[in-house]
Amino acid sequence: MKKAAIFFYKNPFLIFLLFVIVAYLPVLLPFFHLKNDLISQNLPTRFVFSESLYSGFEPFWNPYLHYGSPQYGDMNNGFWNPIQWFIGSTFGYNIYTITFEELFYILIGGYGIYKVAREFFSKDVAILTGLVYMCSGYLTGHLQYLCWITGTGYFPFVLLYFIRINKNPIVKNFLLGGASVFLFVASTHPGLIIGGAYFFAFALLVIFFNRKEILKELYHKNFWLINSIFLLISSTLSIVVIYGNVEVLNFISRGTKVSLNETLMTPTTLQSYLSIYLPLPVHKTNFFHTDIAMRNVYIGIAHLIGLIYIAKISAKKTIVIFGLPLLFFILLSAGSYFKIFAWKFLPFLGFVRLNGEFTYFVILLLLLYGSSGINMLLHKKINWPTKASFHLLLFTIATAVLSIGLLLSTKSSILFSRESNFSSFKEIIKSIIDNTSILDLLLVQSIIQIVTILFFRKHINEKIIAGFVLSINLVLITWLTLPFTGLGMMSKNDVQTVIEKFPKGIYTQELASINDADYITPLDESQFLLIASYSKKMGSRMPDQYPVQLRTNEAFIGDKDLYNFIKNQSYLFLSDDTIVNTKTSFASSNIQVRQSGPGLVKCTVFNNDFKWLTLLQNNYKYWEVSVDEKQVSHYTSFKTFISIPLEKGKHEIEFRFNSNPIKKVAWLNIFLLLLAFSFAIYPKTGNSNLFK
Repeated sequence: MKKAAIFFYKNPFLIFLLFVIVAYLPVLLPFFHLKNDLISQNLPTRFVFSESLYSGFEPFWNPYLHYGSPQYGDMNNGFWNPIQWFIGSTFGYNIYTITFEELFYILIGGYGIYKVAREFFSKDVAILTGLVYMCSGYLTGHLQYLCWITGTGYFPFVLLYFIRINKNPIVKNFLLGGASVFLFVASTHPGLIIGGAYFFAFALLVIFFNRKEILKELYHKNFWLINSIFLLISSTLSIVVIYGNVEVLNFISRGTKVSLNETLMTPTTLQSYLSIYLPLPVHKTNFFHTDIAMRNVYIGIAHLIGLIYIAKISAKKTIVIFGLPLLFFILLSAGSYFKIFAWKFLPFLGFVRLNGEFTYFVILLLLLYGSSGINMLLHKKINWPTKASFHLLLFTIATAVLSIGLLLSTKSSILFSRESNFSSFKEIIKSIIDNTSILDLLLVQSIIQIVTILFFRKHINEKIIAGFVLSINLVLITWLTLPFTGLGMMSKNDVQTVIEKFPKGIYTQELASINDADYITPLDESQFLLIASYSKKMGSRMPDQYPVQLRTNEAFIGDKDLYNFIKNQSYLFLSDDTIVNTKTSFASSNIQVRQSGPGLVKCTVFNNDFKWLTLLQNNYKYWEVSVDEKQVSHYTSFKTFISIPLEKGKHEIEFRFNSNPIKKVAWLNIFLLLLAFSFAIYPKTGNSNLFK
């Protein structure tokens, strides 16, 4: 046992790997699936991405989302993320691969925070901080938001190299830091990118104002130049992401500020901070006035004690300087009046709807500050943790007694529930989730914390055992949190059966009206909102519930008469005119489709008179149309679609989305990244100091 402990201690990555498997075991079990946005938004876009690659189509255009969308500029799906390209071009996307992908980000995020903490603190503190990060309230609460979890995986490495370039401004740190920034901005939601920019703005100021004191090792005479170079390198190595996003912003509905009402959506309210010590009860009451996913800010018992200690011993000036960024993100994520102020006056913050997204930076700061307190306590070897844990124990016992008293007096407990007819283990779990009250969860949480503190106090001077006790606490709370915020009751196999209704790959789509087309038919359509994407069909009976949409398509959706008219057409049809209720035809005697898929449709048209041929794809800037192998001009019809006039006779038509401008920038970006890695790993260049 001792040899195993020593082996794992020498190889901390294995600790994190084992821990993520144990802590997220319910996610890995076949009986449940990751739910909500992950399966209704993230998986279908990735599914189309991988199906495109499998069938030999370029994935830059998604033809099945909102009648066609430039996928390379969709900041909600991480198009340029190398992990997405690896999965998409090998295993393909399904409910299993996306589950493993999400756990991968949790794993590398924990390891990344370990490396960050290791820059300042002891190895023991760093390992504990990484483990807490992996099970922090932000990650367990937001599993459904894959595009946020990707960010939590890569951001620690951005922070790591930010620290390293200011400690040691060698070429390797600049280049690997720039590559980390690329991974972060290429994979995550723009809200986290905006939040990250504010985070580093505060970091620069905190270092500057502490340049002669506790952070003097991070400040050099070339401090501002060092960080300007880092920004320049990071931007250069992320050129394809910047180029694609800036281009698409001019055409999508999310390219402008959200409304004032939208900017106040789903905050992490101030009362949610009860979860910093008691996370379970926040899932069962309306008291918190926000979505259930936004309420959890748990940071573990040890880091809470460390946070209290560091606040207790720090000078007022230090508390103010380090506390301002924490207060900023707490207020920003809480919505209310401060978010209204930010929406009006602070750059880019008016573009973000879900305020709980910014809670990530609250958690990150709490963990780093708490780690500082734990590190001091371990080095000073004082019994303050014993006293602090004793008071915490008394508070928790009082909470448990209170919850028992309220349960007995109100009888609002699952123990008084009369439901007993269960046909399966899953129904028992569902019944428990549905029928537990806030008092039930408060009692369960209190018992867990009491037992943890008792064992922690008993082994407080034995680091391995104390760390194991704290880790068990994290695992138990994660297991109990996941059914509320992370897992759906369908089995993975049931989900996959729905997705696999049609054969793998993309095949020529049949000519049938949108209303009569063959789509997947899940029992619960609310879990599979992007039906057209899973069905691989151009056109959808109902507007796709996806936040990124071309403005022209938004105008089309808003015209009910036009929308109903289009739903009676096939994705490719002939018409006498380009107005509503004109005479149309899509019979096989007139149109024979030879190939259809992402960004490419080839067909033969037999035209007995002058007609318009319309493809139900949004007319975005890179579309090209050729008739009888000659490129012709095309037009925007029915507010958003692609139409061409056709003279009488037989014609060979090709619609092609020419993404060459984007591909050129992508190849340039790949070249720059490879060049950066080459310089970084070659000792002679990588270890060169730019400011000697």
